Amino acid sequence: MLRIFDKLLAFITASAMAAIVLVVFVNVAMRYILNTGLTWSEEVAVNLFVWVIFLGAILAGLEGLHIKVDMLTSKLPKKMQKVFLVVSSLCVLFAMGVLVVGGIDVVKVSHQNISSATELPFSYIAVSVVVCAVCLALITVYQTVKELRAD
Repeated sequence: MLRIFDKLLAFITASAMAAIVLVVFVNVAMRYILNTGLTWSEEVAVNLFVWVIFLGAILAGLEGLHIKVDMLTSKLPKKMQKVFLVVSSLCVLFAMGVLVVGGIDVVKVSHQNISSATELPFSYIAVSVVVCAVCLALITVYQTVKELRAD
């Protein structure tokens, strides 16, 4: 199930990147060829890029690619390593909780602000923080339980 989610997320992220490249290319071509451009292209590209960043963070979490310094913990006995794993996971969960709560507040406030180019509420961009934080919290819980059960 996790592999399906990983593949789907990678496809969505790659599609968003391709859309960014396509929109920017079409806009540049139109400016040079027709002396006119797409008024909404820059905004769409920036908004998609925000989503790509947060979706990429989720993908990195699934693959275990986030930065982790284990110089000290790798030299400790297994029981102490597990203690540090739980403590670090709790810190990550706390940070993700702060992001979720703060992100929801931002979504509520930004829902009133409408984009001039696309006429979409800015909450569609702000919700990417909440989605990322929830997914990373779930991934952290899953990986922590998996690590604790491994030995």
